[in-house]
Amino acid sequence: MLQYLINITDNTFVPVIMFALVSAAFVQSSKKHLVTGCVLGMMAALVYAILKRNTGIAVREFYDLGVIIGWCVIAIPLLICLSFKKSLFLNSLLLVIATGLITAQCLPNILLYPFEFDVGMESIFNNDYLFKWVGYGFALIVCVLLGLFVYRLCARFSTRFVTAITTLAIIIFTAQNAVNLLQILIVRRFISPQKWMMELVIFILAHVNLFTFIFMVLVLLLSILLYTKSKTTSLVGSNPAQIRKLKASLRRDRRTSLLLMAGIAITAYTVTRARYIFEKGVELTPAEPVTPNADGLIVIPLDRVNDGNLHRYGYQATDGTLVRFIVIKKSENAYGVGFDACDICGASGYYQRGNQVVCILCDVVMNIATIGFSGGCNPVPLKYEILNGNMIIRPAHLEAEKSRFK
Repeated sequence: MLQYLINITDNTFVPVIMFALVSAAFVQSSKKHLVTGCVLGMMAALVYAILKRNTGIAVREFYDLGVIIGWCVIAIPLLICLSFKKSLFLNSLLLVIATGLITAQCLPNILLYPFEFDVGMESIFNNDYLFKWVGYGFALIVCVLLGLFVYRLCARFSTRFVTAITTLAIIIFTAQNAVNLLQILIVRRFISPQKWMMELVIFILAHVNLFTFIFMVLVLLLSILLYTKSKTTSLVGSNPAQIRKLKASLRRDRRTSLLLMAGIAITAYTVTRARYIFEKGVELTPAEPVTPNADGLIVIPLDRVNDGNLHRYGYQATDGTLVRFIVIKKSENAYGVGFDACDICGASGYYQRGNQVVCILCDVVMNIATIGFSGGCNPVPLKYEILNGNMIIRPAHLEAEKSRFK
């Protein structure tokens, strides 16, 4: 339950708030443009989800690359139109593109997560399966309601104020996407990473909820401002009917503010305490020590790794560094062998959860069939040979990557 409560919140909260703010800022555009953008984004996400689920041709990094580059391209024109709002056609076009890209970015995971619920289960008729749906559904409802309340809240402020808040949100969201873009370019080796790039990506990964907290503070400030405004507004009107109408409006504002505060409190609990509860029991199993034999080779009998479980080994390098690597049987004649580290999360390591192999730092689930291949959060591949019922690993290959574990 907690896993998908956290995953949906991580995946959906920021895009939903962005969607609400952009929609409110371009309120002069027709609602049909908002619906058009949402539908186009849903179609793109649905096509990707179907391909991902049923074929091997859909690669998430390439999909994200297209969406993120699209957002980075329209970010500046979006900010310019938001400030000047001279061309209704251009505003409407940018609204369609922006809402479409936001929808396309967050929706694939929402569509694909339910297919993970029964992994490792013999039957779906059990409490664990039900609780996963509860966590998934509750987080989704909370995020959507927060978006609706933010949209309603914006209607109570001046156009200039909403424009300023949305401008700030677009800049922050673009910065988040720029970091994600940099991460993909590094992982896919489209660029040669510089030291500052790696430090930036590692910092963001170590503070996984940084942008979520920034948007939480933004929404909390808006809700406090609306609540304060509703308490300090003078009850003036030409007749009692107008005063009653104003009182009812102020009561709605206070309820909206309090509901937003409650939603932010739930979100904050989810990404802090709930995450801690979910992750605190995850610890790496000790690495089984291995040493070269008389021929200078590391030999692991296959019958020790043929159980389908994750096996972790540790080799003491010449400078004393413990180099960890993992082995798991993928199929009848194939093994996944890699370092207990990746290009993104460093030497944080992997653990087994049911029939899944998971990165302990970012909680990304590995496709076991891809272990041994580079890309994404996959373990860095380690060369090996199969000979006479044994797995042979050469220490030189381990020595070459010892810097990852320092």
